[in-house]
Amino acid sequence: MNDYIEADIVSGTGEAYGIEFFIRKNGGNLTGWIGYTYSRSMKKTISQFPEDLINNGSYYPAPYDKPNDFSSSLNYNISRRWSISGNFVFSSGRPATLPEYQFEIKDRKMVYFSDRNKYRLPAYHRLDLSLTFQGHIRAGQRFRSSWTLSIFNVYGRNNPYSVYYTKDQPTAANNYKSYVLYQLAIVNQPIPTLSYNIKF
Repeated sequence: MNDYIEADIVSGTGEAYGIEFFIRKNGGNLTGWIGYTYSRSMKKTISQFPEDLINNGSYYPAPYDKPNDFSSSLNYNISRRWSISGNFVFSSGRPATLPEYQFEIKDRKMVYFSDRNKYRLPAYHRLDLSLTFQGHIRAGQRFRSSWTLSIFNVYGRNNPYSVYYTKDQPTAANNYKSYVLYQLAIVNQPIPTLSYNIKF
């Protein structure tokens, strides 16, 4: 009886749990840290009316549920002036509700969607690297400067930010489909930057 069913608010509950590991090295030519987290965030709806329940009242992954999350940041001093650093991140893809098949009712094409958050987007991972050259390094130097050449997303990972499904005009470009699934990525290529820094 609601023309905007997606705007309905239903009662529910949730649970979250996880474990985290973290290692840091502060001394020597090689410094940095490595961290890993395994966590889950689940939801379920509560109602006396079956039509108000999502996934028949069973627990399902919350939109921000990402079981695996790994990150690291390492820096290596090649010499007194030169250093190289790298950051790497990996996380499970976000949950997604996707169409599973289409059917026709009175010559009208309809789409059947999966249970809530049944699928996941591809995993997110990215590597960033930088090379730094220190300027004057004399003791007692009031101002210190450095040049940094960095590359964001070194191997050009096409990390999906979101996916969406829309009705489209059948053409050869979309393999003559009436409904097409699109993937949106924010940064899908390496991005180099050169910066000059001054500390005082």
